[in-house]
This record gives sequence, C-alpha cells and structure tokens, in this order.
Amino acid sequence: MSVVVYIDGQPAEHSSDYIEVLGNLGPIPHESQRRFELWTSQPKWLATSESIWLGTSKGSLRHQWLADGGVILQCCAGSKGVEDWLIQGSSTIKVRSAIPLPINPVVLAAFLAHDFPLVDAVMLARAYRGAGWPYTLSHYPVPLGCPILPAPFPVFPRSAGLYAVLPTTDWVQRLSCENVPVLQLRDKRKDHSLRELAVREAIEAVAATSTLLFINDDWRLAVEHGAYGVHLGQGDIAEADLGAIQRAGLRLGISTHGIYEMLCAHACKPSYIALGAIYATTTKTMSTAPQGIRRLGHYVRLMSPHYPLVAIGGINQDRIADVWATGVDCAAVLRAIVNAEDYRQAVADLLTTRPGLNGTIQAA
Repeated sequence: MSVVVYIDGQPAEHSSDYIEVLGNLGPIPHESQRRFELWTSQPKWLATSESIWLGTSKGSLRHQWLADGGVILQCCAGSKGVEDWLIQGSSTIKVRSAIPLPINPVVLAAFLAHDFPLVDAVMLARAYRGAGWPYTLSHYPVPLGCPILPAPFPVFPRSAGLYAVLPTTDWVQRLSCENVPVLQLRDKRKDHSLRELAVREAIEAVAATSTLLFINDDWRLAVEHGAYGVHLGQGDIAEADLGAIQRAGLRLGISTHGIYEMLCAHACKPSYIALGAIYATTTKTMSTAPQGIRRLGHYVRLMSPHYPLVAIGGINQDRIADVWATGVDCAAVLRAIVNAEDYRQAVADLLTTRPGLNGTIQAA
C-alpha cells in the first residue's frame, strides 16, 4: 500500500525534482493507499476530495470545483506577507509565510507521498528549505484566525513521565496513592453540579501528594477551585478565556492532531502540547487517522525544543517503550490502567518502562 501523487495528470515520479526532494526526505512509508492530484493549471477531469487546484482564479469553474469536493490552494499577497488559503467547501484555512512565492507543487507532492494530511503537507512544504525534514519552527507559516497570547503559560516539568487520563474522582484518588506523576480528570457528565463536586474532590485528593492534576475542558471550575492545570481540545481554545486561565496561574495543555494544530497551539504558548492519537483508540471518536510512531518522531524533533510533549491515544504496556523511544516527556494512558485486571500492577509496570524515572516529579 502506498500514496500516489499526480501533478497535472502525470505521475509525480516523472519529475526529477520530485525524486530529488524524496531523496532528501528518505523512504516513503507504506501506511495507506491514497491518490492525490495536484493541478497547476485548469484540471482535465472532475474533482474528488483529494484533488488540489493550486493558484486558481475566480469564476464558475472554481465554484464547480469546490462543489464537486475539490480543494483549492491559493497564494495571496497579504499586508504582512504571503498568505496561503486552503479552501474546501465552505471552510478556509489561512496561514501567513515570509516566503514571497507560491508553494512548489513538487515539494507538496513529496510530503503528500509521505502520507501527511493535506493541511500538514502544506505546512511542511512552506517550511521546506531544500535539505531534508524541516525541524526549525520559525520556518513554518503562522496560522491566521486562532487565539494568540503574548506571554507563555506557567511551565510544566520536562520528562514528567506517566500521565493518566481518568473518568472519575475515585480513579484520581486511587492513582494519586500510586505515585502516578500526572493525572487528568476527564468527567464528561452533563450535570454541572456533579462535575463541580468531582473537580473539588479530585483537587483535594492530590493536595497532599506530588501528583499534578489537570482538569479536562472545565476551565472555569479549574480556575475557581485552584487546580494545577487545564487541558483543552482544539475546539475549546477559541471558547475558553485563556487570559483568565493564565492570570489564575494555571498550566495549560492543548490537544493537537497534526502539524497545523501544533502551530495553532504554539500561538497560545501553552505549558505542554499533547500529540495524538498515536494509535487507534476507542476512548473517544477521532476525526483524524492515528498518527503512528513515525510521525510522532517528526513531531518531537520539531516541537520538543519549545514545549514538553505528551503522547496520547491507544498507548498500552506493549506500545509504551516505542513511544518513550521518540523522546516525548509524557505518555498518556487510560484503558491501560482503568481496564486492567490489577490496576496497581498495571501502574507499576508502566512506571518502570522508562529508565531513570522513579514515578515522582518536582512540581514546576
């Protein structure tokens, strides 16, 4: 299985420039089977959801292309630099770059061939400087329209270790007694009063321990009751009052599912960035495919100089050693503990998979 990319109706492999770029990036993984089409001039056949038209002008053909499910990647001159607009249906993603040239379709094709989602392939193509994988964060474009904070959130300790995501206060109480370094309460009940009680009890449960507690989504309750930190998903960033969280002195963690979302999170200057889902998970419905260890390694090379990183999604005892090998600071688990026959033994086994950690950390 592999990804096939066409440029203006011809296989990308027909271009020597494409072969050269692939040589800089290394072997293509055989992880999926997709067929992308890049068009730099008027397309010769109908669009699909994996058809990308670069540099189009306005007109009826453009509207029909979008109506048929095609994507438009348009380079526009902005007041502060060049903007790339990625348009699909009624949705538009805009990013700004300092490079005053359109994206090279050959470079974009190479990152698509490496099985990155289109939006992330665009980010990589913009950051590419002709010498392998782009790991310099300042080379990447800046997302437009996402929250931006001028100052960073309080720090979260590097190499914190095991990070357990838990559905109830009872689980928080149990694992705070087992020296799990980081816990997150993810209470999805609709009743606000019950969630508030759970937040208060969870904070009390870890008060006399070295365990660091994050509250998922319920940032108001976390601020009101003095939690260590808040964890927000991508959809929650725009809705939450990030300034209020920051003024309260809480740490902030943000979920991401690829490079574009990492760049959006970077604009918020969080305490840590979560990367996932690494493996398929049944814990929650995911709109994106699993990232896999290979992409996780790329993400760590890019983001680790700037943030502590938490890997999450489908991680268990059999997989956690591969996760640690990428250099992440935390490995987040849920079912590997709460579904275990003996949760104490599961915690002990998970805590010993990373050499040099004793299960406790110094709060930052």
